[in-house]
Amino acid sequence: MEDKQKNEWQEREIGALWKNEGRNQTYLTGKVNEQKVVIFSNRNKNKDNQPDFRVYKSEPKNQDGSQQSTDSQKSSDSEQQGEELI
Repeated sequence: MEDKQKNEWQEREIGALWKNEGRNQTYLTGKVNEQKVVIFSNRNKNKDNQPDFRVYKSEPKNQDGSQQSTDSQKSSDSEQQGEELI
């Protein structure tokens, strides 16, 4: 029975996320449906109908280690917009 439940969950899985430590906060990175994503918490949440988190497409890294639009840049941009990393 346990193997059957495990197989059902494996069939339903669409991605995975990892916690990362930013300069100021923690955020999530991973893949959902083969799309690389980065997830930040929403600091500007004022009402229950506003999202708790924001999901963004992750930009590919250049060979020199920098990113076209870096996650750290996104995090600082998000922080300026009031979004908190989780």
